[in-house]
Amino acid sequence: MTMVLYGRPMAGSLAVEFLLAELGLAHRRVLVTGYGDGVRPASFAAVNPLRQVPALTLADGSLLTESGAILFHLAESHPGLAPLPDEPGRAVYLRWMFYMAATIYPTAMQIIHPENYIDDERRFPAIVARAEAVIARQWAVIEDALGDHGRLAGAELSAADLYALMFALWFPDMATVAGRPATVRLVGELSPRPAIAAVLLRNRQQENWA
Repeated sequence: MTMVLYGRPMAGSLAVEFLLAELGLAHRRVLVTGYGDGVRPASFAAVNPLRQVPALTLADGSLLTESGAILFHLAESHPGLAPLPDEPGRAVYLRWMFYMAATIYPTAMQIIHPENYIDDERRFPAIVARAEAVIARQWAVIEDALGDHGRLAGAELSAADLYALMFALWFPDMATVAGRPATVRLVGELSPRPAIAAVLLRNRQQENWA
């Protein structure tokens, strides 16, 4: 059975697409559009009752949701983009994978979807402004970790770098994230890689469909 990735253009599924492409893993991509009761395909509600992407059906038919969990599983199951348990850099790699999933991601969602956090639309700008201030501090930690070598878990490319790339691409106009020097270098070095460039081209072409 071929893996099936449910995703939206330039959404939380983007890092998973990067990893699948870099690892050369065969999969089928299902484009999810709409939100809530309007999600399409309607069958996606049975895949993930929260109607959130990404969701990945594995070759054995089991289901994974949550971008961090999917990235972690794929990188563990298909070596090449994550330090193994007995290899140098493993602890650092785990730190950044979980930092982005548990710290950066929730704050990013407050910026992108303030409606999920409060009903009063008049307060959306305040939610966004506060989250932007918070993510600036959070991303400064990533920027320091990238440092001069430009990678989060040692000298080699890892799934953590692909995760960071996704967030940087989400906020291209935010100087406190994508405008920081090491982050600019990360985006500049990774975006032209053939596998990543192909994923980005497809996502950008479909971005107005979601």
